[in-house]
Amino acid sequence: MKRSVLVASMLMAGAGAGAAQAAPMEVALLQEAIISGKTNFELRLRGEWVDDTLREEAFAQTLRAVLGYKTGDYHGFKAFVEFENISNLGRDEYRTTPPTANTQYAQVADPKISQVNQAGLEGYGFKAGRQKLIYDNARFIGDVGWRQNDQTFDAISYTNTTLVPDLSLSAAYAFRVFPFNPNATTPVRDIEGSFANVKYSHFPYAKPGLFFYGVRETSTPAAGLTSWQHLGTRIDGAIGNFLYEVSYAQQDDYGRGTTTASPEADYTDVQIGYKIGPVTIKAQQETLEKGFKTPLATNHAFNGWSDRFTPNKPTNGLVDTNLKILAKFGDVSMTLAGYSFETEAGGADLGKEVDFLVSWAYTKNITLLAKYAKYEAEDRVAITGASFNNTDLEKAWLQASFKF
Repeated sequence: MKRSVLVASMLMAGAGAGAAQAAPMEVALLQEAIISGKTNFELRLRGEWVDDTLREEAFAQTLRAVLGYKTGDYHGFKAFVEFENISNLGRDEYRTTPPTANTQYAQVADPKISQVNQAGLEGYGFKAGRQKLIYDNARFIGDVGWRQNDQTFDAISYTNTTLVPDLSLSAAYAFRVFPFNPNATTPVRDIEGSFANVKYSHFPYAKPGLFFYGVRETSTPAAGLTSWQHLGTRIDGAIGNFLYEVSYAQQDDYGRGTTTASPEADYTDVQIGYKIGPVTIKAQQETLEKGFKTPLATNHAFNGWSDRFTPNKPTNGLVDTNLKILAKFGDVSMTLAGYSFETEAGGADLGKEVDFLVSWAYTKNITLLAKYAKYEAEDRVAITGASFNNTDLEKAWLQASFKF
């Protein structure tokens, strides 16, 4: 009995000493995680000019400033936060989207805003909090990276690239979206979004993938619930200098949304390319059947940089046939693209577009960019519906960015 009491007393004393030592150790580990963290800083100065046939010419001078910090590892977890500010540097001759002021001018979708852009915790493949969600080429879910203000989500996401060799698995549940073009009416939208993306990279000439993106808008105004789901597949690869990419998706109603808000429609995208030294030539045909929508995509990267078809698509669908020439000579990158657009239903000519971009990595931290897009309408009666106007549109940008 006395021996039992003695052993118990020794164990309790040892546990107490361990606990006393554990607290300073945890403090030291936490301090190390904070001290070893990384800071990111970004400035992006942009001038944008827009000539829209229906409105006065727009001029915008905006500055994007981003300051972020991510801690080092603490028991497998890291915390992160990122602040963002979009400022107008003097010229206020433009309207944002949706228009809240200066409605006589053409649109530049870069509203003035200050906000927490990202914040949360990540570890063991999980990320919880406000974050960017980008899948594949951002055709369905993206961060709208071209605009000064990011599109972000309040979400719980998971990524795994080690569970199965050569298999990449990404999934997320999003319950709020912070659009790149917030306004007083809908600065934030509540959603129920379930996303899943799987990609297999074992084959030497092909990387097949499957995806599902289901969204129900729970804060849509009086028109009622809006929902959609995109179920599809994507495969891309290279055979020597020959490049290709093929995508297919079906759109349908999701959850308890109304079928009228999300008609059944298909999406196809076929791209082929060939690389000749520093030059790559690509041909593409992308088809969005009548009623197909991509409300959470990085739409600026598709259907021409003029954004004539963003966010509203032609009532009778869209067929985008284009040819791109991409080149990289040292620190200078260039893109030249020509587009031809028609409706998917009926085949009516919509218009033509020419885009051009030159980018110079002046230093490892500073990049200079010039960009131009010109859309010329063909058949101005080809589109019905008050939300879309098929008229000429011309845009130009000058930009300087700094990243640290």
